[in-house]
Amino acid sequence: MKKIFLLLLMFAGTANSQYWVEQVSGVTTQLYTVSGSAGSNAVWTAGESGVILRTTNGGTNWLPANTGIPPAALIYNIWAVDANTAIAAGMNGTTSNIWRTSNGGASWQVVLSQSNGFFNCIAMKSSNPLHGLVQGDPVGGRWSIWKTSNGGMNWDSTGCYLPQNATEAGWNNSIYIGSQNFPSGNDSLIWFGTNNTRIYYSSNFGTTWNVQSTAPEANSYVVHFHAYFGPGDGLSGGATLMRTSNLGVNWTSQASVGSGNFNGLVMFPAPVDYGYCWYTRQGSSIIYRGMNGANWAAEYTAPAGTYNHFINVRNGSTCFGVRSNGGITRCNYYLSSVNQVSGEVPESFLLSQNYPNPFNPTTNFEFRIADFG
Repeated sequence: MKKIFLLLLMFAGTANSQYWVEQVSGVTTQLYTVSGSAGSNAVWTAGESGVILRTTNGGTNWLPANTGIPPAALIYNIWAVDANTAIAAGMNGTTSNIWRTSNGGASWQVVLSQSNGFFNCIAMKSSNPLHGLVQGDPVGGRWSIWKTSNGGMNWDSTGCYLPQNATEAGWNNSIYIGSQNFPSGNDSLIWFGTNNTRIYYSSNFGTTWNVQSTAPEANSYVVHFHAYFGPGDGLSGGATLMRTSNLGVNWTSQASVGSGNFNGLVMFPAPVDYGYCWYTRQGSSIIYRGMNGANWAAEYTAPAGTYNHFINVRNGSTCFGVRSNGGITRCNYYLSSVNQVSGEVPESFLLSQNYPNPFNPTTNFEFRIADFG
């Protein structure tokens, strides 16, 4: 018997502030960093006074997860490996530390320390989560780059020499590893930003490095790519938004709105054509939305506090922003429903144009499927 289905697909986008939801963090301290693990509802955030929070249900509940972290520590970067394992970078007095937990934050151990330095960023591979890299400000004329091959339990700087140029330094959370959003999963690609009109890029996960110029923009507080936008398409920013279409070989200025240095970028694929993207700026409580890296406008304003960091869960469609007052904002870009709207018999398969266009809060797709089984 011929079976026919006519379905209406409704895709809820984020073109309206109703899709941004405030979370209950339970803290009022500065939150500096947030990270979501791939393929799970586990998200970690951290900040001042040794605060580390964890959720395992996508943000419905946030619980303290900082046993063993000194109460005076400042945590500037965190990497969520999974629901139980995370690696955090920060300062305890004048000493830079990397802490690691494997039991959901019930205990943390110092796995790397450095005097007179500053760890900025952590990145772990998706193809092999045991392998990763931490990048810090230069010490003794060389960038502090360390690697791990056992999930962050041990770190080694052998073969990681990258000389400092003049007095340059880096920025918190300014690292990008290709596997975060690249469908190809090329996690040998890695970038990190500086304050010296330079982004450092490696195609072999830190074995060798190339310099990419962002001049005249001095700072690259954030770096973000997404292969769905086009091969090699990415954004970076200091006071000016910068764009590349060739993996950073060339960076040029891109029109943007708002003021303050960029401190968070997210680039998503959309169901049709190119994708939505968002950014936050230092000293601002606003999340801005664009389309394919352009046409930016304010979309959501937090009730209090200013954004310090903004990310999307790796290989996922959920965004999180953390703020100066302990506030956490969440947004999910998701398929809202599939409804059968007719039982008529189509003569062929059909996928209709979406309506209205993707700039609206929702967009609908009608498709017809003939099953001749």
